Amino acid sequence: AFDVVMEDRGSRVIGVISVLPGEGKSTVAANLAGLLAATGARTLLIDGDLRNPGLSRSLGMEAEQGLMEAVVNGQTWQSVGKVDRQTKLAIIPAVLRGQFSHTSELLGSAGMRRFIENAKETFEYIIVDLPPLGPVVDAKAFAPLVDGFVLVTEWGRTPRNMVRSMLESEPYIANKVIGAVLNKVDLKKLAKYGALGGSERFFDRYSTYYLEKSEQRPKQAA
Repeated sequence: AFDVVMEDRGSRVIGVISVLPGEGKSTVAANLAGLLAATGARTLLIDGDLRNPGLSRSLGMEAEQGLMEAVVNGQTWQSVGKVDRQTKLAIIPAVLRGQFSHTSELLGSAGMRRFIENAKETFEYIIVDLPPLGPVVDAKAFAPLVDGFVLVTEWGRTPRNMVRSMLESEPYIANKVIGAVLNKVDLKKLAKYGALGGSERFFDRYSTYYLEKSEQRPKQAA
């Protein structure tokens, strides 16, 4: 899908965002990056949530340096990146060192632009896990470096009017949203929304269809 939406770009920077905390955007970012790496695409996963680096914690990364140190010190991704030997997925962690109140300035800085431009020379896809939109302006600050956003919402929790209001108030981000993920879906409840009783009915119809086709085939002469 990314190739279709951004076909003219050599390297694609995808920001993963959500409206509220805890909607699972970090998991989506990790899974998306892992899926791309599994297809053979050169992929870099960046924990860009410098206020609450949940991605780095969930991956069990213990690092002395991360994205912040690389940008501040003018380092390249190789100096702080970790590459998974099996999947070849490269990961830039975020190291939390107390409270850092100027994260938006860092994400929108010239140093960050240089860091991303350097990474684009190596990778086909750069997936960045960003903080939730809400009152935090970090995603907006990073938006000029992003080719597209993936918006993650949680089933039964994220109010639709809140999503609509947030995107209307941030048109620059809204214009770059290339897809949305409805996360943590209750599949049993989802089936009730199907007009004909859920996807199971359709699978039954397909199996019946192919069975009928096989029975209608003319028998070969002995």
